[in-house]
Amino acid sequence: MSRPWRTSAQETPSGYVPADAEYSAGGDWFDVFGLSGGRLGLVVGDVVGHGIAAAAAMGRLRTAVRTLADLDLPPAELLTRLDRTSVHLVEADEASDAECCSIDATCVYAVYDPAARTCAVALAGHPPPAVTGPDGALTFPDLPPGTPLGYGLPPCEAEAAVLDLPPGGLIALCSDGLVEDRHHDVGAGMERVRGALARAGGDASLTELCTTVLGTLPKAPEDDVTLLPARAR
Repeated sequence: MSRPWRTSAQETPSGYVPADAEYSAGGDWFDVFGLSGGRLGLVVGDVVGHGIAAAAAMGRLRTAVRTLADLDLPPAELLTRLDRTSVHLVEADEASDAECCSIDATCVYAVYDPAARTCAVALAGHPPPAVTGPDGALTFPDLPPGTPLGYGLPPCEAEAAVLDLPPGGLIALCSDGLVEDRHHDVGAGMERVRGALARAGGDASLTELCTTVLGTLPKAPEDDVTLLPARAR
C-alpha cells in the first residue's frame, strides 16, 4: 500500500499485489500527479510479459505518460501519442542495435476536474474504472475500449468519455489482474469488485476500501493486481 495523495479536491491511496511467482506476471504501474487548474491526473497501466523486460518497458511508459501529461493533453490524445511513442522507442532500439523488446501494454488515463465535477477517461485496451454516478450508484461504465499500446497497426484509437463525479463520488482505476483470471471472465470480476466497493460503503476510508477489495482476491493471484481509488472531496 502506498502513501495517499491528498489535495483539497481529492484523496487517492493505492493498492498493489504482485502475482504469484509461479505465473507469468505482468508489469503493472500506477501514478497520480497534479495538472494545471487544480486538476488531477490518474493512470494505471499493464505491460505484457514479466521480468526485467517488462520492468524496463513499464519504466519507459511511465516516464512517457508524465512527459505527455506536462503538455496538458486530453486523455484520448495522450494515449494516442503514448502508443506512437512506444512504437518509436522500439524502432530507435532496433536502429541502434540496442537490445530491445516490443512494448505491448494496456492503459487507462483519467483527469479529474474539481471545478466541473467531472472526470475525463480514456482507455487503451484496458478495463474501465468503477465510478459513482450522480444517482449514487457505483458502476463500471460502458466506455470506448480503445486498442492496446505498442502495436502500431492500427494505431491506438482511444476515445475519451466525460463522467460526472459528484462530491463524495468515487472513481477506482484497476488493472485486469483485479477483475479477470483464467477461471472467471471479466464480467464476473467486475461484479465482485463492484460488490466489494459497495460493501465498504461511502463512510469507509479509501485505505479500508483498498483492503476490502484486495481481500476478495485469491492468496496467490495469477497476475499483478493494481487498484487506484480516488474520492472527490
